[in-house]
Amino acid sequence: MRDVYTLVFSVSAVLLGIEIIARLFPEKSAAFVQALAVLAAVLTLMGGLLHADWSWLQQASSVSFEENTKVETLYAETGTALLRERLRALLESSGIAVADADDGVEIWYTKGDDGAIDIDRVRVSVEYATDIDRAYAVLNAALTDAIPVEVFAR
Repeated sequence: MRDVYTLVFSVSAVLLGIEIIARLFPEKSAAFVQALAVLAAVLTLMGGLLHADWSWLQQASSVSFEENTKVETLYAETGTALLRERLRALLESSGIAVADADDGVEIWYTKGDDGAIDIDRVRVSVEYATDIDRAYAVLNAALTDAIPVEVFAR
């Protein structure tokens, strides 16, 4: 990164020097001064680009496999937690009492090789046995037949 700053400073210094020379000698050899200025600017820029250390760019963009796995796991856990909250809110808004906060809605999922998360199964524990059929109907309407649903009473 320091090389980039040095390159920018060098090009700026050359351009500033060219402007000073052009203002000091406006009539005398303007074309020569401009050609010399362009040549100096191009040489400075090319020299800086050829000798720059670009390893900082590679380090900034590389992410280790372990960090990527942690991010995927965090993504999966966050997604299932959100789904768990939404399903609990859906059931409670339908007048169905869901069992305790931790085990009331359980979600099983698998992670694919491409990082996709597939919900395998949803299992809900309701407070009353009379709510089993209603909870099953509400969850099947929300999740369709793509995700198997189990409902039981505690």
